[in-house]
Amino acid sequence: MSAAPGRAYPGDARRTGGGHPLRAPGQAGRPPRPRVIHSRTKRTLRERLHLEGVRLAWVLVPLIALLLGGVVFVNVQRLNLTTQTGRTVDMYNQAQSDILRLRAVLAEKDGQVVEQAAKRLGMVLAPGSGLTYVTVPKEARIAPGQAPRTR
Repeated sequence: MSAAPGRAYPGDARRTGGGHPLRAPGQAGRPPRPRVIHSRTKRTLRERLHLEGVRLAWVLVPLIALLLGGVVFVNVQRLNLTTQTGRTVDMYNQAQSDILRLRAVLAEKDGQVVEQAAKRLGMVLAPGSGLTYVTVPKEARIAPGQAPRTR
């Protein structure tokens, strides 16, 4: 792989046994990587994802699951309440229908009782449209605290 048999490239150190050109001949392995020292004023993303040695994911995932479970619970309860409200409205409508039906039956029976009583006692029913109501003229009315006129 090398161009000349006597010449070794830095990548061929293991194969040729020559070692790295920057190290002593007895030391094997890679050269040390230069380290970058960051200032400690800003936390890295990896540091932000740890809370006192606990990963943030171990805290957030159950918390989000708990919140979603709460939302599902509230929706189920709301659906149950809506169902119960619908049943109550149906029962109310049924009761109103029964009341109207019973009032019609009562009016029919009441009419029959009045007819039978009128026949037995010889009574005559007054015409409903022939009634006249007496009204008091405005000038004859008295105000509160006023004595009535006798003349």
